[in-house]
Amino acid sequence: MEATLIKEAKVLVPNKEHKNFTETNETIPEGTVINGEFKSIKGMRRGEPFSYRVFISEDGQIIYSKNIKEMKPTEVILGADGNVTPTTVDFLPAEAYKKERMIATIAGAAGAYFYAKKKGKNAMKWAAIGGVIGYVAVMVLDKSKDGVVTPSK
Repeated sequence: MEATLIKEAKVLVPNKEHKNFTETNETIPEGTVINGEFKSIKGMRRGEPFSYRVFISEDGQIIYSKNIKEMKPTEVILGADGNVTPTTVDFLPAEAYKKERMIATIAGAAGAYFYAKKKGKNAMKWAAIGGVIGYVAVMVLDKSKDGVVTPSK
C-alpha cells in the first residue's frame, strides 16, 4: 500500500524489554511517499496491555500510524460526460429562476392586477395571466445560449 507522511516522523525500534517502541534519531520528512502496510502489534504501555497501530515500510522502518495518510487512487475524467470532445451542457433547470424572469413575472402580475382592479374585473385571474405573459416574454427575448464545456488542450 502506498502512503504519505502528513508530518515529520521518527523511525521506531522495538523495545523487547518493556514491550513497546523507542524513537530513534532517524526522521522521515513530511510529504515523503512510502510503501508498506499497517499492522496492529500487542505490547505494554505504562504497565497495561496496549495495541500499537504502526506502519511498517517495505524497508522495515516502523512509524506510528498517526503520522501516515493512506493514498487513495483518483479517477480523472476529461470532460463533463467523460469524453474528450466538447460537451453541450443544458443549464435550463438552473436558470429557471433568473432575476430578470422573476422581475418580469412580478411586474406582469402587478400590472395586470392593477389594470383589472381599475376596470372592475376579476383581479386575481388577470394577475395570474399577467404573470405568465411577463415570464414568457422574458423567455422569448432572452438571448443567453446553452453552455458548452470544452476540454483544454
